[in-house]
Amino acid sequence: MDRPPLTTLLIWAAVGTYLLVALGATAAADAGSAVVAVHHVSAVAVGVLLVATALLAHRTGASRGVRAGTIAVLIAYAAQAGVGLAGRTDALPFDDGLHLLGGIAVFAALLATLVVRAEATGDVPADDGAPSGSDDRVAPTADLPAESDGPPASERGSLRFRDRVRAYLELTKPRLLWLLCLLALAGMGLAAATGAELDGVTVVATLGGGALATGASGAFNHVYERDRDRKMRRTADRPIATDRVGVRRATAFAVALVVASMAVLLAFVNALAAALTAAAVVYYAYVYTVLLKPTTRWNTVIGGGSGALPALIGYAAVTGTVGLPAVLLAVVVCCWTPAHFYNLAIAHRDDYARADYPMLPVVAGVGTARRRILAWLGVTLIAAVLLGSVTDLGVLYAVTTTALGAVFVRSVVRQYDADGREDEDGRAAAAYRSFHASNAYLGAVLAAILVETLAM
Repeated sequence: MDRPPLTTLLIWAAVGTYLLVALGATAAADAGSAVVAVHHVSAVAVGVLLVATALLAHRTGASRGVRAGTIAVLIAYAAQAGVGLAGRTDALPFDDGLHLLGGIAVFAALLATLVVRAEATGDVPADDGAPSGSDDRVAPTADLPAESDGPPASERGSLRFRDRVRAYLELTKPRLLWLLCLLALAGMGLAAATGAELDGVTVVATLGGGALATGASGAFNHVYERDRDRKMRRTADRPIATDRVGVRRATAFAVALVVASMAVLLAFVNALAAALTAAAVVYYAYVYTVLLKPTTRWNTVIGGGSGALPALIGYAAVTGTVGLPAVLLAVVVCCWTPAHFYNLAIAHRDDYARADYPMLPVVAGVGTARRRILAWLGVTLIAAVLLGSVTDLGVLYAVTTTALGAVFVRSVVRQYDADGREDEDGRAAAAYRSFHASNAYLGAVLAAILVETLAM
């Protein structure tokens, strides 16, 4: 089954509109610049695309919401184009900020129309509420002690040194490390773009101290969630859940990593960076893991702040302060987090239900989670535009956030395509594709920031 042409047109219209907004936010004020010329040509092309989309919506008998959305977008776009044309020809005073907000509004309306269209064409399974919670796939736990300090003495000799190192490394959740380090580097790049001096010792010490703190957060998370980890197929083989590392040893390991992290940051960076890093550890290990994750469906939204703090840490490491560019970059990551993680929660909905975690797909259903993914993705893209508008980030950044944002949006829409023609494993695979697309989006945007602030 091919995706309906109207859905494809809506995707391209949303992408084209966002490209216009991103280019407008980063374009030089010089009306003769190449960026502004591309912006004007693209505006005409997007206008034609919107007209075609509205006509197709009415010719194919799309739902009332989709038809009304395409017409409203077309009217708003025409008004927005008129404001821009009048300003550029000096017929009326031109306000760049107001024009940018108008473009954001058009993009938001298009994305909302796309959500309505995707839900109308998708075949969401009937049991879109909480999963059955069947226990026939629960990993056996009866013979596992609730807490221990490692395997019996008679078996410890069978654990080779390399296996022990690997187990402790798993406690640090190393797969998270590359993105957090890239985020801290992007924060440093934004700081350097303000004229602050960036030196190698600061970079290495910040990344090293941050890596130690990230490892500590992961270890504390493993310790606290060990009982629930045993109930989830995705986490049942974690070091503490399988007693490869004891609780007391894992706790001591986490404490040692925190102490080492603070020592490095205080000795080679500055007190503000150290304080923000300590706050990140507490945020993830206690606020998110203990207070939020087991108790509220808003856990991912509120808990996303812990993953955003490296942006502030990197900026503070260079300048000794926290500036607006770093705050906006942190906002981008906060908004990206639910759009990113809800895909994983959809793919492992039964797992989270067995462990009694109130993840959004568990308590509100897959359909609600997908709507939230697209909504938070839209907010993420808008936040990325605002970041570009207050910094010197240019065309590379605008094109990157547009291109990878398009891949992300398309992957989420494809989840609707999977409904009705895929089994549960197929739908989980579609959610995983969106999960990986979200990682690619953030990684590429952060890399573009680094290139534009440090290499150009």
